[in-house]
Amino acid sequence: MRPLSTPLLIGAVVNAGAAVRPRHTGDTCCFGLGSVGIIDEEIKEDHLGDLTLGGPFQQGGFCFDKSTKTIKDTLNHNCFMRAPTQQFQCYAGIVGATVFDISPPDQNGRSHLTYDDSPGAFYACPIGTKDDQYYNIYSTLKSGTTGCVSVALVLNDATAGCSLAHNTSSAMPSSGIGHRSPSRRFIQVRAQHSSLNAEIPSTTSSYNRVTSAGLWSSVSQSASANTTMKATSKTRSVVTSHTTKPSQACSISPSTPSMAPVKLGWPDKSAPDGIKDSSAVASINSTNSTVFLYSVPSSFLPLISDAKMPTCALQFRMPVCKDLPKGYPCYNFSGLEQEYLANSGMSFDLILDDGQAGWNGTTLHQVVPGENTVLGTFECGAPKGSYGARNMSWRVSSVHNFSLEFLHAGVGKDAKFQDGIGAWIVPCQ
Repeated sequence: MRPLSTPLLIGAVVNAGAAVRPRHTGDTCCFGLGSVGIIDEEIKEDHLGDLTLGGPFQQGGFCFDKSTKTIKDTLNHNCFMRAPTQQFQCYAGIVGATVFDISPPDQNGRSHLTYDDSPGAFYACPIGTKDDQYYNIYSTLKSGTTGCVSVALVLNDATAGCSLAHNTSSAMPSSGIGHRSPSRRFIQVRAQHSSLNAEIPSTTSSYNRVTSAGLWSSVSQSASANTTMKATSKTRSVVTSHTTKPSQACSISPSTPSMAPVKLGWPDKSAPDGIKDSSAVASINSTNSTVFLYSVPSSFLPLISDAKMPTCALQFRMPVCKDLPKGYPCYNFSGLEQEYLANSGMSFDLILDDGQAGWNGTTLHQVVPGENTVLGTFECGAPKGSYGARNMSWRVSSVHNFSLEFLHAGVGKDAKFQDGIGAWIVPCQ
């Protein structure tokens, strides 16, 4: 056991919530770490060098050496995960075999910590009591994971040198992750989860799109009133700590008006709107797909100008369960580890659109609790004098045994919850 570190203890007493950062030059990559997933906490370091998510310890600070693929804490102690415990720790004089790396920024601008040529999933395992509970962190090679949950670790307050340390080949939780040649250690991880790699049939839909009647359909105002949801422009309080950041194609403000589906249901080609047994519950897994139907009024969007055609995005919001409104049921999610190791997620296939937008229905979309994800963009301007509504629907299907079941917020005129989890149409700024 390593002797107590006096400087670290003193720092913890003076300010238990502040990270001590080492001095660094312009090309040094130093940062804090936090988790995304079911658990949303900062990494702390106790006086023995154990790293935890939450707890009564000092916030951890780290520096990454790109040349050696190693990480050290603020006391210049080496960090690693190794047998038999596979716990994430930092000790003086000990060099572990863990090969760390940093992913390029995802579409939300966040880089993730990865290790041993894997996508970067970790286990968070609870310790302490319910009133004072925090989590130890382990690699996915840990044996005995009952009660543990999968998380990813993101860099916080990273120095400028971290932009030079990105491994451009690292897998990260974003759309369109491709397969890579796995390392021997990663093959061991995949072997532990081989059941997650089962292929499912193609989700290509046989629906025909509605014949275009111009950019907007000619549905009368009275007819569209029965199916049109009111756009809400209020700030979404449930995700104030996880606001959407600009993507390459679309910048979205927290105050941007957003449009929820008018209804969800099972795919049914014989139904006029392609939906059977509609409800507000989405069930997406290897056996079930769900259709999301939207009816977008022309008044929802800005008019077409000579400068450029306005664009909209389909944005998926997934607050962590503790941030959902009181009484809102938590979702059932197959987990981040399943997403990363099996390269699983969802496909959003546009099966009905009065405006015939361009859309790639084969893209793999991966979602992370606590994050807002832009699934894609399309042209959506309203011609001057237009009326009625543009009807659009996406069939959402599982890829590689992904599973997500949830109550979609804002569905129906009498929806109990206006804010929560789901997919919204939003105009780009």
